[in-house]
Amino acid sequence: MTHKPHILFVDDEENILLGLKRGMRRNRHAWNMSFASSGGEALEIFKEKHVDIIVSDMRMPIMDGAELLERVCKISPDTARVVLSGYAKDEVVLKVIGPAHQYLAKPCDFDDLEETIKRIFRLRDCVGETSVRKLITGKKNLPSLPDIYQNLLAELENPMSTNRSIAHILEKDIGLKAQVFKVCNSAFFGLPQKINNLETAVSMIGMNTLRSMALLSGFFTTLKDQVSECLVLERLSNNSLEMALMAAHIGRKLGLSKPEIDLAVSAGSLCHIGTLIVSATWPHKFEEAVKQCEQNPDQTIDNFEREQIGADHGVIGAYLLGLWGFPLNLCEAIAYHHRPHLAGEGEQRVLCTLHIAQHFSKMVGRSTLDDASLMRGIDMNFLEEKGFPITMDFLKSLNLKENV
Repeated sequence: MTHKPHILFVDDEENILLGLKRGMRRNRHAWNMSFASSGGEALEIFKEKHVDIIVSDMRMPIMDGAELLERVCKISPDTARVVLSGYAKDEVVLKVIGPAHQYLAKPCDFDDLEETIKRIFRLRDCVGETSVRKLITGKKNLPSLPDIYQNLLAELENPMSTNRSIAHILEKDIGLKAQVFKVCNSAFFGLPQKINNLETAVSMIGMNTLRSMALLSGFFTTLKDQVSECLVLERLSNNSLEMALMAAHIGRKLGLSKPEIDLAVSAGSLCHIGTLIVSATWPHKFEEAVKQCEQNPDQTIDNFEREQIGADHGVIGAYLLGLWGFPLNLCEAIAYHHRPHLAGEGEQRVLCTLHIAQHFSKMVGRSTLDDASLMRGIDMNFLEEKGFPITMDFLKSLNLKENV
């Protein structure tokens, strides 16, 4: 018998809870669902059943949504945490942005809520190891470089700072960058479409909110006195910038539209979020995977990550970004940029771009690039199936050394 995932909805308003029961009833054959009218009642359900996703209101008496989700994070770190609330004040987003993976605004269309839940499950299925998934779901932030964090604080206090100057600092750290995008693209801001440009994200959030986020204990964390970890994070941040530039160049060569190129650039700049998690959570296994990759230059590191921990950086990063509400096509591109044939149906144009970019990220550092090296590692069949029949002349025309 197949295990049905369990969703828990929490709201102190009886009419809203009844509306959720009616609206979600169509999913009763696919999901088990529980409904609670208070935080206390919700915690009692956790004692009796495993909960895969909790969807909670923010404003509730005795125990509000932020406190409830903080407790859930401790007692059930594998549970995905979603806020569904009509209360939109700056202090609210600062309270819930840590414990909550996503913030959805009331009134929420049932189709949107359903799609959010389905997206979480779809990306969760990519991470086979339950223990690995639990560590990812339990994360509330990502480590950042102390120097970059201090520069950010200083620039936020600078009366002459601009959105561009703030974005320039954030661009140098993949952890900070991902969390800013997470906040900007939450329903708290009510934007009609997802923001992929960092300067625009800073503008939407605003200096005051960003300053409060930076000073809020636990929202951003830094690596302190951990030289090796800082070196890894610095290298990953630099590589993510390189990947973003590659994705932009390759996307233009492939004829992608401007929105698709923007999404590919965003995917490139965030594709090493999973590597950051792997290196910080399993440092010794990560070192072993790097060592094996160096000894086998014709293989990519994801093969050795799966051997060491049961999942690779692509699916790990994609799952966290999916929990945080990033677009599905961006998450899929990150999840499968090494193994695109595992992706779902559809055009997958962003994935095609990122797949080529990751291959050339290894090629750029090599002194010689023979034809065999250029071709080896690219899934030519997948690219042709998706409408991008890549030739040797095309690969040579990219001139990535001049464009990165």
